[in-house]
Amino acid sequence: MQTICRFIFILFILSLGLVYAGPTQVQAKTRKATKWVDFKHQPHESMRVRWNGTHLEIQLKPRKGEGGYGLANRVLNRKFRSLKTIHRQKGGRKILLNSFITFPVRVLKGSIRSAALKAIFPKDRIDLKGWRHVVTHPWETSTLIAGLFAKKGITTSNLASENKLRRNGDLLRINDKILIPWDWISPKLGIRKPTLNPPLVLKYDRSGGAYGEYRMKDGETLYSSVIIRFTGRMLHDEVNRMADDLIKLNGIKNPRRIRQNQKIRIPLEWLSEEFVNQGEIYSKFGKSSLQFAGGKTKPDPNHQLHVILDAGHGGKDPGAVAGTMKRGDRIYEDEAVYDISRRMNRILKKEGYIVHPTLIDPTQKNPVKRLNRRHDDDEYLNVSPHYTVRDSRTGVNMRIFLVNHIYQKLLKKKVPKENIIFMSVHGDALHSSLSGAMVYYPDHRFRKTGFSINRNVYRKRKEFIKRIYFPSKQNRHSEDLSRSLGKSVIASFRKSNLRTYRGTAVRGFFYRRGKKTLPAVLRYCQVPTSVLIEVANLNNFRDRRSLLKSENREKMARALTDSIRNYYQQSGVLVARN
Repeated sequence: MQTICRFIFILFILSLGLVYAGPTQVQAKTRKATKWVDFKHQPHESMRVRWNGTHLEIQLKPRKGEGGYGLANRVLNRKFRSLKTIHRQKGGRKILLNSFITFPVRVLKGSIRSAALKAIFPKDRIDLKGWRHVVTHPWETSTLIAGLFAKKGITTSNLASENKLRRNGDLLRINDKILIPWDWISPKLGIRKPTLNPPLVLKYDRSGGAYGEYRMKDGETLYSSVIIRFTGRMLHDEVNRMADDLIKLNGIKNPRRIRQNQKIRIPLEWLSEEFVNQGEIYSKFGKSSLQFAGGKTKPDPNHQLHVILDAGHGGKDPGAVAGTMKRGDRIYEDEAVYDISRRMNRILKKEGYIVHPTLIDPTQKNPVKRLNRRHDDDEYLNVSPHYTVRDSRTGVNMRIFLVNHIYQKLLKKKVPKENIIFMSVHGDALHSSLSGAMVYYPDHRFRKTGFSINRNVYRKRKEFIKRIYFPSKQNRHSEDLSRSLGKSVIASFRKSNLRTYRGTAVRGFFYRRGKKTLPAVLRYCQVPTSVLIEVANLNNFRDRRSLLKSENREKMARALTDSIRNYYQQSGVLVARN
């Protein structure tokens, strides 16, 4: 009996041991190979990375005409740069053009490794203190993290101490955050510490907090020279609110008496992206630039070029309104931009383009010398049946359906998408210190993946689409194409001696209530090459006076037309004619 009891007790203890070993078994299941994650080291050069159960590995393809020596020099780090490494990874097989070669991550160049790490750890970021890693996968350990990111001599213990990890720092949980300070990051990764672009200087306060510093020049103001220039905020209320905060932050007693060379502290989170250099790790797809050399982006010379031309607002939505009847400078945005669109329509048709206007004014078929000083609200959107614009939101949504309908209709007629452009013409209502034209293009980060709205006012129209989809790859391609057209617009304006915004005149977003966003017609537009042009700031006295002159509206129309022609000439294909 005693023997039986002892046997039962032993079985009980063993069962407890199995239960205790459960987590280890779960952990072992996570050691399986994961799916491949695609990334780009250079534009048009696809690679992929995965966890194979024991370590990270990367697959890449040789370039055309590239042998073993050429491949080794291009992708391997100095320690492993030899033909022997290539043969080892190929297993003695020949190097084929479209055949992937698998490498452990440790043998590859730092730039490839850093791009791969950003792809497989998408939540990771770099800031002023270092690389901030977020545990994303169940197979991660602090030993692995140290080996991937840290230089020689930095151990798991260092990471555990710095980040106050659990006693056993190697047992990580999903969403654990691990900081690898800049001094610890492996130089082989080629990641640069963030810096601020001139004229801003990166400074630290006594607590170690960082900020941007700017020295005021003679005649400069906080509004235009600091806030608008460095933060990208342009709306009147936002500029004034930030000015109040900046005055308190810098202890300025009288903002109207800021002396020359006075140092102004600016919080880093306020700064526009153009002034913050955050290193190469964010260049997931390489440097973004439009080159028509790829063949797919060239317009087809056998087809005419189509311009979907949108004049902003209209109907009961006048857009921006500025000036007074007494001073004789009263102006309505919709009237000014519609007149510019009619002038563009005339010029474009003469040059062989096919124009698709979105807005029609039945009482104004041709350009006018003198704009209406009183609001004309009879414009309608060219949908079926026609929609007389009654409010701004419905008008914008109706435009989205119309523009996408025209685009899909042209694609069904076998018109190449590279032969189609969407251009929306507006006038701005910004802080009065701002002046000149600006262009917005669809930054892929602020594009939507889909658009759906189902009200009766839209369902009645032939152009209604139940749901519109925007693939992520399409959004990135659209960003490149549209940015290039935007640059062409600003270049044409400057060539015509028309005023443009002194700062970054080609922008992928604007601020609304402190958040980055896109104009709705760009956010939901399917046309790959799409821009919105703010031809002037109606709140600025000089811009307003200039826009009231018919000769200046004509110059703007010609500059916009020239920008389209110049954009296509970059491809080496002349504009198709009748």
